[in-house]
Amino acid sequence: MISSRFRWFVLLLSVLLLCFSTASLAEENVKKIEADRYKWFLTVYAGVFAKGSIANIYLLKPKFDTNANVAVVALAHEFWHHKDSISLEAEGQIGTHFNTESLLEFSGLIVGRWHKFPWDRYLDTSFAFGEGLSFYSKVSEVELGEGDDAQKILNYLLFELTFGLPQYPQWDLVVRIHHRSSVFGLYGSGGSNYLCGGIKYSF
Repeated sequence: MISSRFRWFVLLLSVLLLCFSTASLAEENVKKIEADRYKWFLTVYAGVFAKGSIANIYLLKPKFDTNANVAVVALAHEFWHHKDSISLEAEGQIGTHFNTESLLEFSGLIVGRWHKFPWDRYLDTSFAFGEGLSFYSKVSEVELGEGDDAQKILNYLLFELTFGLPQYPQWDLVVRIHHRSSVFGLYGSGGSNYLCGGIKYSF
């Protein structure tokens, strides 16, 4: 009887040690993943003005004005993530509008990003949505063409897809919709959409 109890004790102790070791290893792996994550992102992109509603871009029916362009430098910092699927970033942008008009744009926003796609082992992909404010250095002639009461300050949205090769995790190609709007008259009227492409460096 003593021998049987001892065997059960040894078995139970072994199971507990195995569970503890597995939990410790999982915790170490999580810490390693967190330590290896890139927290800062520098994105440089440029784009062309798309007339009309943002829905025209979603429906793949944009009407471009190739003489109205924007170029932007954006710096973002990841401040929260859940496992390896969802993250939140704070981003600041400095942009310049050129050709049709000459003005500066300053934007600040919060970005939510989804990281998990089934094909990531071949083409690492993420999708992001950002919400914030955009300030123009002067009223935009382009936006006056979209509404008679264009404002310097408007709501800002971004929609972004990134694509990168897993063997080069610091580099991604970026497709962005750079969008300003009045939020149904909250900021007056007017707005603009730019379809953009660029490159992102993570560090």
